[in-house]
Parts: sequence; C-alpha cells; structure tokens
Amino acid sequence: MALSGCSKEETPAGALTALSISLNGATLADGAQNVPTSASISVVFSATIDPASFESEFSITGGPLLADPVLTYANQTSKVTIELELDFETTYTFRVGEGAIGKNGERLGSAIMRSFTTLADGIIHALPPCTEASDDCLQTVSLTADGTADLSFYASYPIYEDQAEWLDLKAAVIVVHGVNRNADDYFSYLMNALQAGGVEDEVVLIAPHFKNASEAVAGEFYWSGSDWREGKDAAGSASISSFAAVDRLIDRLADPAHFPVLEKIIVTGHSSGGLFTHLFAAANQSAVDHPELSFTYVVANSQYFYYPDGRRVNEATGQLYTPAGCTGYDLWPLGFEVVPPYLAGIDPATYNDRFVDSEVVYLLGNGSGPDNTLNTSDCYATLLGSSRYQRGENMFLYLELAYPGVHQHSRTIVEGIGHDGAAMYGSAALQSLLQQLLD
Repeated sequence: MALSGCSKEETPAGALTALSISLNGATLADGAQNVPTSASISVVFSATIDPASFESEFSITGGPLLADPVLTYANQTSKVTIELELDFETTYTFRVGEGAIGKNGERLGSAIMRSFTTLADGIIHALPPCTEASDDCLQTVSLTADGTADLSFYASYPIYEDQAEWLDLKAAVIVVHGVNRNADDYFSYLMNALQAGGVEDEVVLIAPHFKNASEAVAGEFYWSGSDWREGKDAAGSASISSFAAVDRLIDRLADPAHFPVLEKIIVTGHSSGGLFTHLFAAANQSAVDHPELSFTYVVANSQYFYYPDGRRVNEATGQLYTPAGCTGYDLWPLGFEVVPPYLAGIDPATYNDRFVDSEVVYLLGNGSGPDNTLNTSDCYATLLGSSRYQRGENMFLYLELAYPGVHQHSRTIVEGIGHDGAAMYGSAALQSLLQQLLD
C-alpha cells in the first residue's frame, strides 16, 4: 500500500507523510513473504515526530514477539527504526495510526499498515533487493591480512547473512568506483541498469568503497592516493591489497552453502575503476580458486592500460612499435615491472597468459566532449593514445596484432558519450551487453 500526503488544498495544515517504509533495507510491500525473524522496520517521515506519540500509535499484531521491540530515532527524529524478534511462519501486521505523532501535532493522511509473513524454517531463501545507495544498503566486513580491519561496501543483498541460502541469485556484479571514491554513485548507476533490465532480483550488486585516510574511521582499511586502483596495499596499521579485498568478497559469493545457484561474476569499473578492472582481470586469485564460476571484466573509459610487453600502437600507421626515450613507460600498472606485493608469487608469463585468456570487454565512449582529467603531459600516458577513447581502441588493436585469434577480449562502443560514468552505465549499449552477459 503506497502512502502519500493529500494535496495542500485537501489537507489541513499539519499533514505528515511517510516518505519510505523499509524492512531490512528493502521496501516493505504489503503481503511480503519470507521475512527474517530478526526484522528491522524503518519509516522516514516528512517532518520530525514525537517519540512518545509515535509509540502510542505504533503496533505489531498477529503473532508473538520474542522480545520487546527496540525503537531508535535518527535524522532529528524524522526516521524511526523498530527492531523486532519474531516467530517462524507467522503473519504479522505493522501499523501506525492516524493520531498526532508529529512534534507540532502533524497527523498522517491515512494510517500506515503492512502485513508480512516470516520464514518457515529460519533460512532466508529470497528477499527484495536493497536498491538505494543509503545506509540501508551499506555493509561492512572484517578482513584479516596484515592485521584486521573493516571494508565497507554497498550491496543489494546481505551477503554475509549466515541464515541465508539465496535461491534466486544467479550472478553478481561488482562495480568499482573512480578516483572520487564515490561508491554510492556507482552502486546507483548499476542498480538502475539492473532494474532497467528487470534482473535486480537475480543479480547481487556490490560496490566496494576503497576509502582514503580522511574518510576512514578507526578500524577501517584506507589507501593512499590511487594505490587502490593498482592493487597496492592499504596504508594503515592493518593492510590488505585492494585486489585481495575483492577476492574475499568473491569467496563469499562462491560459497555454495549461501549462493547455491550463482554461476557468473561480472567485475566492472569506470575511469580509475576501469584500470582496477583491467589489472584485476589477470591478477585476481578468485578465478583460479573458483573455476566453477565464469568471470567477465568490463573496463569502461580507462585512460591507462596494461600491456604485456613494451610495444605500443602507432596511431598513424596502425602498427606495433617499441618506443624510445620514455623511461619507465612499462612500469606497473602499464607493464609487469615493479609490481605490488599481491603479485609477488606470479611471474610475468603467467600473468600475461591470464590476461590474454580473460574475458575482458572494453566499454568505450567515443564522445568528443572535454576530458579535463586526461593525462596529456607524461610520455608514458601519451604513448597510450591521443584521447581516452583512442587509448581504448589502441589497447584492443594491440591485442588483435599481438595475439590474433587467441585473445578473449572484445570492445563495445557507446556512441556519443564521453568521460561520464552515469551515462556510460545508463546507455543502451551497456544494457545490451548486460543482457548478453547474464543470459
């Protein structure tokens, strides 16, 4: 049952509206099934409410409560969260009446009422996805490498819920943010794409947040500069490679006890996230450890690319050549020289074999708009190509020339779009690609 306030002409002053009603981070629909017995219902109102008045109008009926409800308030009391412990296989009704619950006496235009039924056996098999890049979708996992710390990520399902066996989730998309570290935006971009294709109930979406020192709180991993996009180690007292952190997320997705039907992993990133994806395609341990899963890597609008050898593409002739006079042009991440500790156990030949054999898709925007972040001053960058789009084209041409009929890479052109993550992931080209990859 959707809730909305009446129009100004129809409603007396003091009307109150419920802006959202969610259960465990997903929209609470009337008649919801398979609700976990540990349930968290959140309601966001259009104005601040009076807690005592709210509690006099709020009720949970229909079955036993295994503990007293715990109510907390946030956003200057405009958001209330009710923690519930419920019985199995029971239908409950959540209700907020029409009494004056606002701090200034505001009332709802109509009562809130939602009925839902809890799980039959204590195992979660399906839930509505969490679709908003809000705190409801924000999760944290503790990882141990060189010390122990937390990694934050947005996810459309609670992937670390131990009482879950996800019977509808057939694939996962992991999207990596760009240099602005805006994981919330990239979660939204890809969620929009999944919803446009009608597959948000079959695909778990994850957007890790590789924080910097100023963003991280005590006990969280953080990375200096752009180290995260190159697989380097976190900078704090507890350290882990950004590649290893994503490996750990994939390890969870590969656990058949919790994800018994999941078969496909798509890793993607735009701009700096694209560089992460390009490198991770060959570097990651996940594809080695989980051969039962298929992996695809979608590299969107990166300006930097890994080359298996010191040759580059001459744009004027379309041929390969070996540059001279640019010291360090083949250092990591552009070549296999001075690699991060994560790659210490991999030799160049093995890495290059993995790179050539990986299913990599170059998602290239050919728009001609300004690209203020393009590196056009350093020789190692300009050797890659004259524009961001051309650097992607040159990377693909290199593979065609150096590994004809052998490599597993392909490219998809997004017509008229430049360096714009929202537009790239919102494009018809991406939608078509997703449909192809998820079929």
